Amino acid sequence: MFFKLPWFKKAATPTYQHTQLLEMDFLVDEFHAVLADIEDPLRGRIHAALMLAQHPKDLWFLRSKIFNLVSKHHCESEANRRIARLDEKLQFFVEHHPDYSPEEIPSRPMTLH
Repeated sequence: MFFKLPWFKKAATPTYQHTQLLEMDFLVDEFHAVLADIEDPLRGRIHAALMLAQHPKDLWFLRSKIFNLVSKHHCESEANRRIARLDEKLQFFVEHHPDYSPEEIPSRPMTLH
């Protein structure tokens, strides 16, 4: 009788989809997609800031500018929906990427000192 021992299982190899989700460029593209239907000069400045983002925390702090721009051109509920989608993707990214930890991203508004 042969039993399959759990430590002899083949390790799950990450698929292309999972690898792609853990690339910073993919995350930045998601931020660009949120602004795709908006024509505003401020969009160009946000685009430049997104291109310079080196860390997920940089993206986190751009959320408020994106929220304001989307709510200006659509409505607040649409801005909430889009930001919630970005938050989910950003949270997934920092939880699964080996170089970042969820503690690096603020989970509530920061206090001013």
